[in-house]
Amino acid sequence: MFSGSTVSFDFSVFSRDTVDFTGALFSGGTTRFGNARFSGGTVLFTGARFAGAEVGFNDGRFSGAEVVFDLSEFSEGTLDFTGAQFSGGTVDFLTAQFSGGEVDFSGAGDWSSPPAFSWGRTGTPARGVKLPKKEDQTGGQEQAPTER
Repeated sequence: MFSGSTVSFDFSVFSRDTVDFTGALFSGGTTRFGNARFSGGTVLFTGARFAGAEVGFNDGRFSGAEVVFDLSEFSEGTLDFTGAQFSGGTVDFLTAQFSGGEVDFSGAGDWSSPPAFSWGRTGTPARGVKLPKKEDQTGGQEQAPTER
């Protein structure tokens, strides 16, 4: 549980193996992954709940890791990706549930390998999800769900 305080993973490097935040509760407080590098391995946020926290991936680099938000719930608070670079790897929001709060990709720096979302067929983002403006995107599109 990450609740009511500040936790920093700033400048962390996720380059191999698995880092597991499965079932974590982000409630109140601030958790930062600023300037973190996701270049290999797997980072799991499976079933994590984001309920009132401020979580920042500001200036993060997603270039080769698999970052999975399967079955995560976003009900309050903010997940901020300002300056983040999505240039490779997989960032998976396919089964995430968005019922409130804000997940903000609008200030992403590179969108050439964007996260996968479940609304790919409709093109309409879930409530609270902000994507980069079309003119700010350097490529890529949302994806339809795939079989696992």
